[in-house]
Amino acid sequence: MSGVRRSRRATVPNPSGAHRLTDPAARRLVRAAGVTSDDLVLDLGAGLGAVTRPLAATGARVIAVERDPRIAAKLEARMAASPQVTVVANDALTVPLPHRPFKAVANIPFSITTPLLRRLVDSRLAAADLVVELGAGRRLVATALAPGPTAARGRQREVAGWHRRFEFSLGPVIPAHRFTPAPPVDAVVLRLRRRPPTPRGRS
Repeated sequence: MSGVRRSRRATVPNPSGAHRLTDPAARRLVRAAGVTSDDLVLDLGAGLGAVTRPLAATGARVIAVERDPRIAAKLEARMAASPQVTVVANDALTVPLPHRPFKAVANIPFSITTPLLRRLVDSRLAAADLVVELGAGRRLVATALAPGPTAARGRQREVAGWHRRFEFSLGPVIPAHRFTPAPPVDAVVLRLRRRPPTPRGRS
């Protein structure tokens, strides 16, 4: 099994307010994402592996990214019997992303939703199932579904551009009590699916 890879950017500990998804909720997240043994999947903000473990059970190749090297080392030890899992001690916003199509299935830190999406949509991402704050997820989908004049400038215009490359939708709401410790707001699964390329000659 690959060891934990460290970088200078990996020394900053996780925020103390991180919220771990309970095991049943994590299993439902992975099941709904449709991960198969043929997939390469990133778990961004892996923590102690609530999502990593059910991802590994699918037989997929999993890259679990955790920026606290101490937690990453514990996760690496927990996943020792799963050689298809690589634990990387790095930040989700700086870790190198795969050069081939991949999926992202993760309970991400809520505070990095926008910058992380910005990275993912400009990568080889094929699909993503990400746990985000309920309000943030609704705003992202609303902008994608109805860009129109409301997306004239700034972040809304940026999100409308993402929509041209990915289909945005919402999965199930995850109540706050499905996390440990419970956050102050509910969450939701934000789903991105890459759109097929537009045939030549079409706008």
